[in-house]
This record gives sequence, C-alpha cells and structure tokens, in this order.
Amino acid sequence: MQIKIFVLFLLVSVLSFSQSKDATSIIQQTIDNIPQNNPELVLEAFQHKKYTKGVMQKRSLENNTLIPSANNYIFEKLSLHQFEQKNKHLETVLASNLPGFKKPIYPLFEKSFHSTSVYEKEYELFNKRFHGPLSENALEHYRFEVKETITSGNYPHYIITFSSINNNAATQLEGILHIDSKTFAVQKATINHTKNIEAAVSHEYRYYETEAVWFPSKTTAELRLLNKLESVTLFGGLIPPGKMRYNDDENSTTSLTLIALYHEIQLNNIDSIDNEHASIEALEEENVSRTSEFWNPYRERPFTSDEIAIETNADIVVRTNNLEKRIERIADFGKGFYKIGFFDLDLKFLIKYNDYEGIRSGLGGVTNEDLSEHFTIGGYIVRGFKDEEFKYQLATNFLLLKETNTILGLAYTSDVTEMGTNNYLNSRRTFSLFEPRLVNITQFFKHETYQTNLQHQINPKISTELQLSSSDIEQTIPYTFINDGIAFTDYTLSEAKAGILWTPFGKYIETPLGIKEYQIGFPRISTQITQSFKDVFNSDFNYTKIDLKIDHQIEHINQSFTEIVFEGNAGFGDIPLTHTYHAYPNSPNKEGIFNRFSVAGTRSFETMYFGEFFSDKIASVQIKHQLKPLIISARFKPEVVLITRHAIGGFKNIENHQDISFNTLEQGYSESGFEINKLIFGFGLSFAYRYGAYHLPEMEDNISVKFTFNLQL
Repeated sequence: MQIKIFVLFLLVSVLSFSQSKDATSIIQQTIDNIPQNNPELVLEAFQHKKYTKGVMQKRSLENNTLIPSANNYIFEKLSLHQFEQKNKHLETVLASNLPGFKKPIYPLFEKSFHSTSVYEKEYELFNKRFHGPLSENALEHYRFEVKETITSGNYPHYIITFSSINNNAATQLEGILHIDSKTFAVQKATINHTKNIEAAVSHEYRYYETEAVWFPSKTTAELRLLNKLESVTLFGGLIPPGKMRYNDDENSTTSLTLIALYHEIQLNNIDSIDNEHASIEALEEENVSRTSEFWNPYRERPFTSDEIAIETNADIVVRTNNLEKRIERIADFGKGFYKIGFFDLDLKFLIKYNDYEGIRSGLGGVTNEDLSEHFTIGGYIVRGFKDEEFKYQLATNFLLLKETNTILGLAYTSDVTEMGTNNYLNSRRTFSLFEPRLVNITQFFKHETYQTNLQHQINPKISTELQLSSSDIEQTIPYTFINDGIAFTDYTLSEAKAGILWTPFGKYIETPLGIKEYQIGFPRISTQITQSFKDVFNSDFNYTKIDLKIDHQIEHINQSFTEIVFEGNAGFGDIPLTHTYHAYPNSPNKEGIFNRFSVAGTRSFETMYFGEFFSDKIASVQIKHQLKPLIISARFKPEVVLITRHAIGGFKNIENHQDISFNTLEQGYSESGFEINKLIFGFGLSFAYRYGAYHLPEMEDNISVKFTFNLQL
C-alpha cells in the first residue's frame, strides 16, 4: 500500500513538474512573440472609439439591492483614440456624462485606473505599479501553471494561471491568461490583486484575420476596499460623490465598476492626427446633456433602474451642494488662491514672518476670467511690523495669443529680496502654508523695480520668457561694493533676462482653458542667461550670469522614488554681492541645536548658516530617496526620506565686497541626513549632519534638527 502511495505521489509530482515546465515554455514563447503580437508594435497605426462607464455604488449583501448614498456616482465618456508609430497617441474626448456638473471635470479625463495592455513591462492598477505578468523577467516574479488546453474551435489556446513567487509589493498580482496556441498572443487576460484592495480587471480581445492580430474589444474592472488603509475618489477627498471609503458594515458593500467597450476599430488606416503635442484633447466647454439615444449605441446595454437612480441622485447631490464650485476652490487653494467673484485672493500674502520684517501681513491677488479672458490686473500690498514699512506691487498681463500662451506683462514692485537668491523665470508657482527658509532670513536688500515680461510657448514642452527690468537697490545691512575704485552702497541695475524651460517627457491635456501638463515628466531642464548693461537707464554695472538647473525624479515600482536636483550657476563681470549666489542655507545663526529648531526646506542646506557662504560660481547636487510609505493605519502613513546634499563654488575678487564677512565654497560642502514626514497632521521631523571640509569644531554646530510640513488636501 505504501509503495502504491509513493508511486502515485511520484506521478503527481512529475505531472506537476511537466505542467510547470510546459507553462514556462509557453510564457517564454509569449514574451518572445510580443513584437509580433502587441498591436502597438505590429500595426503602423490604428484608431477606435472607446466608451467608458464608471459606477460607484453601495449595495446590500442580503438581497443585492441598491442602498441610497451620497457617495454613489455614475459617469460616461466617449473618446476617439488614435495611434501612430513614433509614440503618437491622441485621445480626443468626444462626449461625457457627468451628472450634476455644468462643465466637464477635466482631471477625471486624466485618470488612468488601470493599464490598457497586458504586454507592458509594468502593469498599473488603481495607482499601484507591478511587474507585468508578461514582462521580460516575468518568470522570475510569477509562478505559471497550465490549467487547461483548449483544442476545439477556431482559436485553440492555453489557459494558464499565474501567481506571485515571493509576494513582494511589486508582484502582488495573480490571474489567468488565455494564450493562442499558434501565435502565442493573448486572447483574454484576468488580472487580480487582493492586498488592501480587491481588484479584478478582465481584458478581452478579438482576432482580425487580415492583420493577424488580437485587438482589444472590451475591458472590465471592479474594485472593493478590504480595509481602511486605502481609499478611492473621483473628484477629491472632500467631495462626497465618487468617494469610496471602507465600510465595515457587514450588511453592505461598496464597489467601483469600470467598463470599456471598443467601437469602430480601424487598423493601419486612420484619420490624420492633428494635435502633435497633447496626449488628451477635451475641447467641450459645457457638460452637454445628451439623451439615451446618443449613448445607447455605445453602451453594452441601456441603463438599469438602479443606474438611473444613481444618475438622478448624483445630479441632485452635486447641484444642491454646489460641488462644482467646491472642486474649483480646492484646486485654486492648492495653488494658493481663493476665488472671490472676479478676483483671486493670493493666500501667499496674508501672513508671513522673517527676521528683518517680523510679521509681514497684507493682501494680494489677481483678477480672473470672470472679469476678462484677455487681461489680468493684480498686485499686493503688505506691511512689515518690525521694519514698519509698506511693500507693494502693481502688475498687469495681456494675453496676446492664446494658442501659444503668449503673454505681455508690466509690473512695478517696491519690496525687499534676500541677498544671493536666484529665481528662474519659468519656474512653476508653488504654495505652502509655511515658507521654511523665510522665517530665519536676515540679509535682505530693498529694491524698486520696473519690469516687462514676454512669455511664449514654442510648444507645450518648450516655454520661453524674456524679462527687461530696471532696479534701484538700497541696502538694509552694512555692505559696500568697490568697483573701479568707486564705493557703492546703493546702485541701479538694468537687466535683460532670458529663460527656457524644456520638459520633453511631460504628458499634456488640451482643454478650452489651454494646454496643461497633467503628468509631470522628468527630467525638467531650465536654462537662463542674465545680462546687466552699464549706463542703460543709469545702470552702474556690466555683468553676465548663466544658470542651469536639471530636476529629475525616478519613481520605483516598489512605491519609493528618488529625486535628483543639479544646479550650476556662473557669474562674470562686476556683480554686487546682492546678485551673486548662495546654496540656499537654512540654519539660523543661533547657539544650540534646539535654538535653531525651525522648519526644514524642500531644497535647502539645513546645516548651512544664513550668510555663511556666497559664490559667483557654484555647482550643487541634492539627492533624496523616499522609501515606500509605512502604512500603519488609514491616517498614519509616515514617509522616511534619505537625503544628501553637496555644493562647490568660488568667488573672484572677494576683497571688493566690504563691511560684510562670508566664506567661499572652494573645498566643497557636504551634508546628509533623513526626514520622517507625515507623523501627525502633516508634520514630521528632519535631521541633518554637516561633514567634510567645512565641518565645525563644535559637534552640535554641525547638527540640524527641524520639523517638516507636508499637507495634501
């Protein structure tokens, strides 16, 4: 009897090994044949209309009936997708049904809930990234087994299951692949994920004899939450419709179902792609209400009574709660604005603090499109309570050409600016409730500046700006600049500044509001040249400044990311200290670690003291590596970030800068440390240590301990 059991076990083991081996060879052949089977590699071009429907609903587990909820929502979208080789892919949104909204919610069009192809190296699923089941190294990540071999019918195929070998975060997928036994193309695929969320995506394909290719015909996805660690929102966390949170009610369940149907498929013969730069084009200004007669030809079936109820209730909830305006306000607040009629109040000017002005408070803002789409009028007025002086600006901008975002601006400013700062014309506006470095800055200069700017987009990936300015400079601290034997404390500068921002890998959406980068691409390269002209509008000095900055970010598949910022600056000629460079120091000039406790910056040297170093030529590199967030609870997800920063520089004719003392960076400055962010209410802690050539004798003078602040609405 024992011998029979052993023989049976041996046969089962051999059969299992044989199946595994067969599955391995089939999958390897499938991977090898991707260049012959992936439509985006095989076909010169294709186009199709894609109908998408999303339904978020709460249902009873007892009888599967719909439970009325403010979170229930339904939406539809019809798009024309066009693809050509050389990476041209354009989605044109032809129609949308967003109950309750008068205007399309364009960010919803930008969402990618899951990958559209199983052939890619990575598979994305509800903002998570995994090694694809048919990636080049799939056999290292997944276990494959032949479940069944279908020999009947027109398209015999293998049914192969797969699951994670090591169950690490990047391989937490399982599913079923239907592989054509002749071409080794995918006929159908089901992808499942069950970590914190329960997600299932089904990809269905149809065979086209002439082109000998399996092309997508239908995709279905369904999502449920398994715990409170994850959440899903269609319009943002503060908007009830389309918001899914875990519900531990044993009598109900909430799900999001997405269905995509492919219509009017044309292979190798398509209409011309008119838009060369945007990936998505959505030119409807209104969320036009279309009848069922329009939508039914694209729907798999007419709306059910439950779906009609969801649509009706969502329309009421959105309109009665004025959610369209709330979404707009949240978006504006993220940029630092609060809309009041035709005026956008700029929150950056409400209140600040620095060591020179003390509390700096006032009002600022700019008119919006409700006043005019062709021009804006803006400015600010603030007062420092320590220096007891008003600062102000008056500015206006004229839109000359909407297609290229060509804008002419005029401004007059009377304010203070930190010594050694270098701002790029094409830098993106950022807003934070705290401006970390501002609190402890002590070295400012006053200026009265007249300037004109001309912005122009050569294309969405290349933005240019030209600025002409004339400034009268006055010192707030003792400083004298000796130039050609003449001592200057106050002086006039006339500058021409030209900047270019190149973002070759961004993804763009074109709407009636213009072209916007909806997916930030890296690297981002900024270059700038500044020329000061002596004797032009009484300018005192000739000098040239050349600046280069490269921002790069690498998102790793394990949810960590690495950020690298390189910057090089060089100045030539008669440059006063106010217009040279520093490395963005952020350590207050105080004794004791905890007396220097303040807010850590995002790209500043935390152990470098204010005013300690200046350079007329400087190069710096900053590297941050954020580890995968530690998901402890729904509200407690701290992030650990490893940081290292380095700078090297020089200064020519340092003796010409008098009444002020500072060091130079010829020997190279280094600091490293780490942050633990989002510990409570967006606050965290930062630690940094100075080492190398500029290490200080007292150990505590090399150490920085600060808090961080990262808040997301």
